Amino acid sequence: MGMDRAINEATGVLLKREGEERRSRQACDEVVALCGKSMQLMHASRMAEAKKILDDAKRRLKKVAGKANCTVAQQEYVEAVALACFMEGTRVAGYTKLGVGPDAYLLGLADTIGELRREIVEHMRKDDYKTATRLFEEMSSLYELLLPIRLSNAVLPGFRRKLDVARSMVEQCRRDLLMYKVSKGMGER
Repeated sequence: MGMDRAINEATGVLLKREGEERRSRQACDEVVALCGKSMQLMHASRMAEAKKILDDAKRRLKKVAGKANCTVAQQEYVEAVALACFMEGTRVAGYTKLGVGPDAYLLGLADTIGELRREIVEHMRKDDYKTATRLFEEMSSLYELLLPIRLSNAVLPGFRRKLDVARSMVEQCRRDLLMYKVSKGMGER
């Protein structure tokens, strides 16, 4: 085989790989967008619609499993699934059951704390202290479960930073709930 033929063959293989990776990245981007839309619908109390979109995201994520590095898409999926579970008072499945990597699972759970904060504020706005308190307890418990994890940034990039942000959100929520309780003249219950 001549060098020109070998170069053309190698280029053809790499062009095919590049096309596959481009399609996989596009599919992962679509999953991220679907998860964002799903969480937006959850915050708007449109859970049935949110779950349909989340099911679509799950199907698309399965199609690219093993074909591309979709950690961000998996992370967004975990965040959306966990938010739905916390809002409904159900248990969040483990990473293998969700079909995601352990890194995406932990990063997604850390991001869920911010979504829970948003939901807690919304329930306080609606004068639903009971739900806000329940979600705060879930948020605080999740933070406490994640806090002892000590992995390097090489293994779990950005995780420590996410926990630092989460800590401030938990503390702010605690203050907000206390101020809400005081402003409403609510005694110990």
